[in-house]
Formats: sequence, structure tokens, C-alpha cells
Amino acid sequence: MDILKFLSRALWQHNYTALTDPSLVLSLYVIFFCILFLENALLPTSFLPGDSLLVLVGILVAKGVINGVLILCILTIAAALGCWVSYVQGKWLGHTLIVQKWLLCLPLHYHQRVERLFQQYGMSALLISRFIAFVRTLLPTIAGLSSLDNIKFQLFNWTSAFLWVLVLIMVGFLFGQTPIFIYYEPQFMLCLILLPMGLMLCGLVSVLYCLCSKNLSKK
Repeated sequence: MDILKFLSRALWQHNYTALTDPSLVLSLYVIFFCILFLENALLPTSFLPGDSLLVLVGILVAKGVINGVLILCILTIAAALGCWVSYVQGKWLGHTLIVQKWLLCLPLHYHQRVERLFQQYGMSALLISRFIAFVRTLLPTIAGLSSLDNIKFQLFNWTSAFLWVLVLIMVGFLFGQTPIFIYYEPQFMLCLILLPMGLMLCGLVSVLYCLCSKNLSKK
């Protein structure tokens, strides 16, 4: 808990020198891995802020806090493993009551978007869905429910995970070196810290509201 407080304070104060401490860097790797894995793996945690997290990672790479190649490998593994868990969730547990409840908690338009992607692009939909929040978690579950071939799924899964992580880290890396970011660095860093927290809060509230409303409707 103390490490989390120190990390939050260092990020808030833009104290990048403090973040280069080996134990803190290791903690950052673990936290980033867990967030990306959970966001891609489980429908109830699909509200976690994967996109903004990757942009923040890119900025930290630009500041020399973390190793770019190492974090690219770690987060690609996290995203791909999470997506595979989502696929298994649909294939093996898709018809269970708990997964069906999770599926119903996501708004209808996300289900419709997934169906359109599958119809228009087939397996390539996995590549596209990586860049769409919620859809990247829902689509592998739907793929598992449809008994999609595991080998084909894994090919597109690892390719899309690598591209998603690489592109957004590069966006953050390049943005972190621009004059406008350097000039307004406190404001941008504040947004990058508060935006994920806001998205997490909104997502958590919506999931809880969905679960509560469905339980009340049964009564």
C-alpha cells in the first residue's frame, strides 16, 4: 500500500527520478501488467483504462523511467493472455449463468458493434476491436461462444495485442517529446492520471448499477 501511495505521489508531482528506483519500476511493471490483463480478460473489469494507460506508459518511456522494449514485451503478453482468458471464458463458461449475466451488463450497442465487426471483417475483427474499449473484451468472449478455432484465434490475438500495445506506447512516447507536452506537462500529466481514474469509477458504477437493477427486476 505504501508503494502505491509513493507511486501516485511521484506521478502526481512528476518526480521521474524517484520512479527510476528499481523496486518502484518493478511495481510499475506489475501494476501495468495486472491492469491490462484484467481489462482484456474479464467482462466485469472491461472498464479498466487500457488505452490511456498505454499512452502514459509511452510518456514514461520517453522520460527514461522504464525500458521501452521490456515494457512492450510485458504488456503484449498481458493483453494477449487476457484476451485468451476472455476467449476461454466464452468457450467453456459461455452458457453459465454468471457469464450470461456479465454479457447482459454491457450495453446493447456494444453487442451490436461486435456482431457487425464479425460479419464485415471475420477474424480481422480481432485486430480492429483492440482499439475499441469494451469491444476488445467482449469480442473474444463472443468468439469463444461461436467455437472459433483456437489456432486462428491465437494468431490474430497475439498479432493484435502487439500492434495495439506498440501503437499506443509510440503515441505516448512521441507525444511526450513534443514542445506542447513539455510546456503543458503538469496539465497533461494531471489529465492522464485523472482520466483513467474517472473512467474506472464510471465503469464500476455502471456495472454495479446493472447488477443491482437486474437483481431488483427479478424480485
